[in-house]
Amino acid sequence: MMTAMGERFLPVDLDPDLPAFARRPAGFANGPGHIVVYGNPAFRAMFGNAAVGLPARESMLDLPAAAFALLDAVLSDGRPLARWVERPDGTWRLTAVPRRDPETGDVYGVAFHLRARSDLPILAPDESPPSAPR
Repeated sequence: MMTAMGERFLPVDLDPDLPAFARRPAGFANGPGHIVVYGNPAFRAMFGNAAVGLPARESMLDLPAAAFALLDAVLSDGRPLARWVERPDGTWRLTAVPRRDPETGDVYGVAFHLRARSDLPILAPDESPPSAPR
């Protein structure tokens, strides 16, 4: 069991009864300080309810500096980026996309989500996973 913001939690990817999307922490952050303005239930389970309303660097403490460099790059460059990051509970894929003002097109924040390496991608019922290259 780990702690976040003083709360105890189990890593979300350990519960096989949750659908894949519910195991993927996601949120929205605004401005250069990446103030977290929304976190889905998986985000709040991983980082604590108190993480919403705080700068990401102060609330998402077990993410490496490279994760915040990615958020900075998405905010400044205005293009989506992703990378693998290490947390105490394993390797996670961090994906972030810019949030744009619909009238001006200015980037004002980022939307992000994490997917555990062990979490398989979500496929439509008629799709099958791609075969491994030979």
